[in-house]
Amino acid sequence: MASIAYVTDRKMIEFHRAYGNQMMNFWRPSSVKQFSQFNPGDYLFFLAKGTERFSGKEKGIVGYGKYHSAQTMSLRQMWNQFGTYNGYSNKDELAEAIAKVNKNHEVGKSIHCLLLKDVVFFQAPVYPSEIGIQIPSNLESYIYLDKFGVDSTVKILQKAQKTGIDAWQSAMDQTINKDIFREDVVNHILAKKISQVADPARPASRILKKFVANQSDSVEYIKGSKQALLRQLPLTIYLPLEVSGKNKDHALFELIGKISVLRESMKKESEFDGADVRYCVISEGKLSSEWMERLQHQNIQVIEG
Repeated sequence: MASIAYVTDRKMIEFHRAYGNQMMNFWRPSSVKQFSQFNPGDYLFFLAKGTERFSGKEKGIVGYGKYHSAQTMSLRQMWNQFGTYNGYSNKDELAEAIAKVNKNHEVGKSIHCLLLKDVVFFQAPVYPSEIGIQIPSNLESYIYLDKFGVDSTVKILQKAQKTGIDAWQSAMDQTINKDIFREDVVNHILAKKISQVADPARPASRILKKFVANQSDSVEYIKGSKQALLRQLPLTIYLPLEVSGKNKDHALFELIGKISVLRESMKKESEFDGADVRYCVISEGKLSSEWMERLQHQNIQVIEG
């Protein structure tokens, strides 16, 4: 899981905001260094020019989008595929903007394109220094927010949550998810908690893969882990049990321990005050009646594969 703050043209951001866009093609000059760690679902925050304060030095974060996919395209391909989702009303304006930020002041043969979805704009800028993040005022391209700590993204979202989604964007698109800040904050807190009890480097659980494939509703991997799933409504965390035979008892004891740690840890987070967080074990095989009773007593649901 990664979050990046990217210095962004305010004119382009205002265009997307005015049109209420929840999707955009976030283009980057081909001369700019590519991201080393950025995966689908990661966050790109817009550190916008024109929002400077404190003698014109500190830029504000005005929104974010979730990275979906990337490709390299020509100007013609960009315009044909994305049109005004590039952030400009016509191809000539787009070409002028690209040439302006390129070192040789030309459009060039290819441009890096990041497709962002679930784009949200804030009602008011979030200034990093207000939440203990010091971003250099002379930053020219981007910076990984994770270097400031695993809670940096949560702090930005919580600050933005207080002022809400941009009113114009909400008016332009009635389908926008008004609870998106709360859901994204919850996702990031859970990602941190899960990383403390499950190895984030472990590959995807095969039983979770099967479960996701058979679901028609919104179940997704918790950010940064392939060992836990999340459903927003009702708020449910799914954990896999993939062992059999003599090792199953040990694995179940370990799983109950992890859930106990998660429950206690969640009590310290204000975002979960009064929340009904449910836990569900997805077992690869059937469990004994004794284990089913024990898990039920611990208020842990079971799905047997």
